[in-house]
Amino acid sequence: MNLKEKIAIRAKPIDKTLQKYLKIREPTKLYEASAHIPLAGGKRLRPVMALITCDMVGGDSEKAILFATALETIHNFTLVHDDVMDDDDLRHGVAACHTIYGLSTAILAGDTLFAYAFEMITDSDIDDRIKADLVQNVAYVVRKIAEGQQMDINFEEKETVEPKDYLEMIRLKTSILFGAAAYGGARIGGTNEDEARELENMATNVGLGFQIWDDYLDATASEDVLGKPSGSDIRQGKRTLLVIEALNRANSKQRRRLLEILDSDNNDEDIVEAVNIMDECGALSECHIQANKYLEGARKVLLKYPESEARTLFEELLEYMVTRGH
Repeated sequence: MNLKEKIAIRAKPIDKTLQKYLKIREPTKLYEASAHIPLAGGKRLRPVMALITCDMVGGDSEKAILFATALETIHNFTLVHDDVMDDDDLRHGVAACHTIYGLSTAILAGDTLFAYAFEMITDSDIDDRIKADLVQNVAYVVRKIAEGQQMDINFEEKETVEPKDYLEMIRLKTSILFGAAAYGGARIGGTNEDEARELENMATNVGLGFQIWDDYLDATASEDVLGKPSGSDIRQGKRTLLVIEALNRANSKQRRRLLEILDSDNNDEDIVEAVNIMDECGALSECHIQANKYLEGARKVLLKYPESEARTLFEELLEYMVTRGH
């Protein structure tokens, strides 16, 4: 059985719980819009990570299903709003929420998913002290995601961004939710807060590698692999780590041309040229190296836990996060 099949099996209770909560109510348009992206599929990496972490520390992952589903709901709430902000037309290979239901309803759909997540956590059959801890932690994480999103928006107005600032942005916007998954799974599994925080930090770091690799794939993978048009970050002029590294490494001629492509209307040929510049100056290979460094650090943390099916699956999941589509 390959990793994709293993993840799909672990994700089945997540899908079932999503279908239970995201049933169509009145007003119909709002609830259809809310269910549109979550029920379209997705990798379910965050909720599966929560379940695997719970198992790995010796807990009962059945008790973590609602929390895990809440994280997937939070993730989808951010996707719906991201697509509005980025004006992206595709998500998971289907039409983005706002392209079908309109901008106003898409914003409300995201808000609805956000609310559902906290309903799911409070419905969980876990100790009240753990439940309160998870509600507080997830609320904090969502606020930090908003900070990261605003940093990302701010970066669009700058010619270039320092690598450390970009890494902080993606830590907040993307990887912190992986950290929340590991933390919550560990707490539900019975670990103390210190051990759970170590796992949270490990998963957050791998989340950085995941996003760096995502940026890499955005530039290099086909639309079939991505489920959305390739090169969308370049089209929008985003200063991803890939772009930052390219601007720092390119010669003056390459740098001028890359900035020209990033900061003006561009076409498919321009995108290909930009990717070629990134390759020639070594930015692509550097991002590949950085993504894998985060993976190595995570492996060391996992070795502290007894060998088990859960640990093996966790190791495979982490490796997939920074090598998928390669």
